[in-house]
Parts: sequence; structure tokens; C-alpha cells
Amino acid sequence: MTAQANVKRSAKYKLLSIMVSTGLVFASMQPALAAIEIDETDFGPSYETMAVDTIVGKPLQLVAALAGTAAYIVSLPFSLIGGNADQAQQKLFVEPWDAMGRCLGCTVAEDNYYKSQVINNNVVRIVVDQPSEIIINTNDYVVVKP
Repeated sequence: MTAQANVKRSAKYKLLSIMVSTGLVFASMQPALAAIEIDETDFGPSYETMAVDTIVGKPLQLVAALAGTAAYIVSLPFSLIGGNADQAQQKLFVEPWDAMGRCLGCTVAEDNYYKSQVINNNVVRIVVDQPSEIIINTNDYVVVKP
């Protein structure tokens, strides 16, 4: 091999090692970039999202809920035969109507956050390890065996 071929070969390896190193650096930075704190002062629906949800979102959710109810009623004999009536009820009837109960302009995460802040005297919260917790509804029967 000539000296010029060795220079080209070593330049290729240097370029390849720089590209791999850069890729590893960016790959290791992804989890750090994904951890974003929520600004609680600016958390929640804005005027624009509430207006759009009022004009477009809620009417479409109502149409979807009515269509899901109709589809559930039509599919009920078949789902009873197939043995999945509970699943059909959940997907076609319960979930669309639950979506109607979401706060105006809220995303699912925002709605879950606001609903978790409501004080319920029938719920016992046990913090296991931050941020994990066990939530027990005291309206239900809970059996704990050591």
C-alpha cells in the first residue's frame, strides 16, 4: 500500500469514529432533553384551546358518542355471541361518553391532573416511593394479607 492510500484509509476511520462518537453523544443527551418541568403558572387550557374545543371539539365528541352508542346497540347481538360484550361496551359506549366529561380545552393529561386534585374522602393515598403511590378507594373491599 502506498502512503497516499494509508492517509485516505486513516481519514475514513477518523471520519467514521467522529460520526459514531457524535451519534453516541446525541443519543445519550435524549433522556436529559426529554425531562421537561411543567410550568404550573402556565399549565392548563388557554383561551384558544377552550374556544376551539367549544366550537369544534365538543360537538364532534357528541357526534362520536352518539355514533358509538348506535354502533354498540347494533353490534350487541354479535358481541354477545362472540363473548366480548363488555369490551364493546367499553370502547363504543363508555369511552366516548367519558371523553365528553373532559374539562373544556384540556388534554387528557391536564384533565387527569385536575381530577386527581379533587379531594375525595373515600380515597386513601399511600405514598410508596416518590412519585409512586397506591390509591385505595374505601368504597371497595380491600383485603390485605401479610
